[in-house]
Amino acid sequence: MGVTVIFHNGEEKKVPSYMLDYLIREKKIIAFQRSSGWVQIGRDPIRKSQQPLTRAGERWSDFLFKRKQQA
Repeated sequence: MGVTVIFHNGEEKKVPSYMLDYLIREKKIIAFQRSSGWVQIGRDPIRKSQQPLTRAGERWSDFLFKRKQQA
């Protein structure tokens, strides 16, 4: 399932939902869309990730993102 996000350059794009935590943490996006409307990063409350840590503090979404880039 995809999530619509807005990048710093204004580009609006649908990304896989597993990438959302990564994009927020790395400050790559300024907003994303929930079913209830747009969430602006830094203004609106965002729930902390509940994903388990893998090795050395990496989150599962980071692992999947890196794995997809290598393929």
